Amino acid sequence: MIYTNMKITSITTVLLILAMVFSCQDLEEEAKGTLVSDSFFSSLSDLDAGVTATYSELLGGAWGGIPSRDIWAPLMGADDLTTLPTQSGWSQYDRFAVEPLSNIVSIFWGQHYKIIYSANNVIENYEKVVAEEDAVLSRVAQVRFLRAFSYFWLVRLFGDVPITTTTLDMEITRSPIEEVYALIEEDLLFAEQHLPESWAGEPGRVTVWAAKSLLSQVYLTMAGWPLKDESKYALAAQKAGEVIDNSPHYLLPDYKDVWLMSNELNDEIVWGIQFCRLVDCGTNARTSITATTMGPSEEGGWDQIFFEVGFFNDFPEGPRKDVTFHTTFTDGTEWQNSNAKHPFVGKFRDGSIPGDDNFESRYLTGRNLQILRFSEVLLTYAEAAAMSSGPSEKAYEAVNMVKRRAKGLAIDTPDASVDLEPGLSATEFRDAVLQEKAWELAAEYTRWFDLVRTEKVKEANQNKANGDLAPLGDITEEDYLMPIPAVELQLNPNLTQNIGY
Repeated sequence: MIYTNMKITSITTVLLILAMVFSCQDLEEEAKGTLVSDSFFSSLSDLDAGVTATYSELLGGAWGGIPSRDIWAPLMGADDLTTLPTQSGWSQYDRFAVEPLSNIVSIFWGQHYKIIYSANNVIENYEKVVAEEDAVLSRVAQVRFLRAFSYFWLVRLFGDVPITTTTLDMEITRSPIEEVYALIEEDLLFAEQHLPESWAGEPGRVTVWAAKSLLSQVYLTMAGWPLKDESKYALAAQKAGEVIDNSPHYLLPDYKDVWLMSNELNDEIVWGIQFCRLVDCGTNARTSITATTMGPSEEGGWDQIFFEVGFFNDFPEGPRKDVTFHTTFTDGTEWQNSNAKHPFVGKFRDGSIPGDDNFESRYLTGRNLQILRFSEVLLTYAEAAAMSSGPSEKAYEAVNMVKRRAKGLAIDTPDASVDLEPGLSATEFRDAVLQEKAWELAAEYTRWFDLVRTEKVKEANQNKANGDLAPLGDITEEDYLMPIPAVELQLNPNLTQNIGY
């Protein structure tokens, strides 16, 4: 596992300080300068330090520490999670009334560019290292995965974004979405070629299966809005199929076992961000997504993030629903009579319940963020295969395995009471998979992006249940993207704002 106590700051602040440090250069002639020591990378241990630094950037900002709760804000335009109207920092996203000065956009922008900068530091300098080629390339492959991961979040949230290097450029412009996706694809193909199948004793490191899984998501996204390159459906199905057929990952028989902190390294997890559970690891190596942020005030939580009533009402009954939602609080209060009057998230509660043996902290816990799960790989394959060549028997089985487990049934045994009805068209099958994915991956960073790429955001926000936040105006494509942080626009006049802000 890889830990850090580093404080995560805005990349803009970092660059501004570095610009002052390098002020001896003739900045009037050209606002550019190298930020990397040419002499640092000379050994494999130097390279390891650069790789570790890149992983470490995952543990702050939008993913770790107190700001980790903000990761759900830009995803609240979907139909699963919501907040109270008094939580203006998040409710503006749920109501499609985002303010350009929102601090959350700076958190996302800043952290992901810090990851990218750290990755670039390795990518631009690894050829100076004299060592066995495979050892070097396996390290480079890790940071190229992390760079792709960061750009994938940025391009989906902001659209056109700058493609940066370690050279300070205060006049950089936004690169077109097509170029950003081309870099993401290039990075992941490289990672796929040079990553191992596993890392003994180091579960936080990415593997070839993580690269293939993320690449399948990237291709699936490229097939939808805004690129709408439907040729990518076949590639998404191919990469997901390779994970299904060849990897050691599989569906656990019981959905609840996926979320036990004692079982966080289970074989359903293709890749997760590993957080520290030791007191001396510091707050920047922990996450606040559980007891406070996603906890009801009746249990000492902050009533900040919970499920929409409509989503809960539509959710199919069964063991998966029992694990996904927290509806009866420790003081006996039922969610309908609570202060928030919404069901809370149950799947992340282990480790955050006061009085339990594994309780850690009301504010910060060491719970891992499970980013890539095998169930999502199955559903990605099912959708992509159906949209590229029609709903096949294998595509049906991929989604039916997930549906059976949700009901507590044997995963590999067909059951007509649960399985998708045969004979669906490609679009009907796709829509059924999207809905199953919403339930299976509830509160797991996917629903919003699925609605955007399939252009179903407006549809999903119609007919809100009583108590759920309704959009304040009509939803258009302009609402699919976040505003570029205002501070970035102030520092660089070559950056442009997204339409609608």
